[in-house]
Amino acid sequence: NAPAASTNAHKSKENSLKSYFKEFKKVVEAGDVILEVCDARDPLGTRCSEVGTIIRESQGQKKHVLILNKSDLVPRENLEKWVKYLKKFGPVVPFKASTQAQKKNIGRSRRFNKSRPQTNQSSTCVGADLLMQLLANYCRNKDLKTSIRVAIVGIPNVGKSSINNSLKRRRACQVGATPGITKNMQEVKKEKNIKILD
Repeated sequence: NAPAASTNAHKSKENSLKSYFKEFKKVVEAGDVILEVCDARDPLGTRCSEVGTIIRESQGQKKHVLILNKSDLVPRENLEKWVKYLKKFGPVVPFKASTQAQKKNIGRSRRFNKSRPQTNQSSTCVGADLLMQLLANYCRNKDLKTSIRVAIVGIPNVGKSSINNSLKRRRACQVGATPGITKNMQEVKKEKNIKILD
């Protein structure tokens, strides 16, 4: 009986991974701009190598932006070194998603506090304004439509839905400490010309 249970568990995990990858690919293909979210404490360990490959294989000119989430948990010097290194491969935005649970008025701060190495331990979001400026520039880019769809992707528990909520300034997506809360593509309208896919 034990081997049968083990086989069923393996099949269930395999089906779950296939389902996750199918949704992941669907989100990437639907987006004009792909925001790949990784954990600033381990940027390379939390990146998904398939993202770049899928973007290159997809039709159209997709923009790829790396988001270093949880940047407030990294000493500023380390964060700056990671940003400098990763910028060799494309745009990088250090980010701290809001941790506020309320449905309205998610706070934002324009930048990280330079006076403290491990900054902004508050619930305020940091990095959203910079990211929205970047997205607005992509909207104006002649190669893209006036309205863009922004796909937020990354491995489980790096904070994709928290970033989406921070950009929307309210709790638009369910979040939690347990990986895999978001199982299907969700679309959230940020502004008239920006739609966010989580």
